[in-house]
Amino acid sequence: MMSSTRRPSRRPLLLLSLVLLSSLAAAQGVTVSDDLGREIRLDETPKRIVSLAPSHSESVCAVASCDLLVAVDSNTDFPEEIADLPRVGNAFAPDIEAIVALEPDLVLADEYSGVHEALQRLGVTVYAGTPQTVEETLAYFTTLGVIFDESERAAELSASIEASFEAVGEALEGVARPRVFIELDPTPYSAGPNSFIGTLLSRAGGDNIVTGDMGDFPQVAPEFVVASDPEIILLTDAPFGESAASVAARPGWASITAVREDQVLELSVEQVNLLTRAGPRLAEAVELLVTLLHPELRLPELP
Repeated sequence: MMSSTRRPSRRPLLLLSLVLLSSLAAAQGVTVSDDLGREIRLDETPKRIVSLAPSHSESVCAVASCDLLVAVDSNTDFPEEIADLPRVGNAFAPDIEAIVALEPDLVLADEYSGVHEALQRLGVTVYAGTPQTVEETLAYFTTLGVIFDESERAAELSASIEASFEAVGEALEGVARPRVFIELDPTPYSAGPNSFIGTLLSRAGGDNIVTGDMGDFPQVAPEFVVASDPEIILLTDAPFGESAASVAARPGWASITAVREDQVLELSVEQVNLLTRAGPRLAEAVELLVTLLHPELRLPELP
């Protein structure tokens, strides 16, 4: 006969173990690898951070604290509490002198611009890397959790995002998936299904007319778009002058279902930023896409 005695929960012990391990790691320093394959050694938890990408700024605030940021790049505009921080250009046009003068413990940069080389020569520690997929974004939170001794908070953030994705998926069960064209610029360049924004589109219940074999950010022929007949067109280039009217004026595009049914959607700067930044607002990005693709659907309150 089975005993009815309830076994004690292991959660307090697990949390205690996490705290002890984090304290030990903080005392001994940590080493993390960036996207260039370099090992970044931090003997102490960094307290003065310069961010050279908006997604880095948002992620530091979410995983650790906005108070750690002493300067950000010129494009960072979220959250509001860092609006008054000094701006030090961006990774491709950085104000090196200003960055060094701030005496940062760590600079968070991209892996493409080469800014890490200039800063490292001046004795500044740089983590070079930006997430390119949803999975890489969640992994980046884990890395920041290690860097800032906030592993539990990073895990909770990832778990919350994944729970939101699951809730959206359940709400979309049985809902028809519209054919969607994402326009990045009027050339037209687009986002493939395996790209960051393409993954968000799929999770929001849209079928991308661009296929995976075309690449993550392919330049497509205008005739391809016309032949694919998308039901919705998302203009991420609307802040730069494209509009439903300019799309309708393109040769042959007036016949597209999205054009005929007024479903060429002009995204705002804020909406484009939300959809293109691989940071802690992934759940909000998917929720935005759901409202654009399925305005009739009422989502449950997300975790």
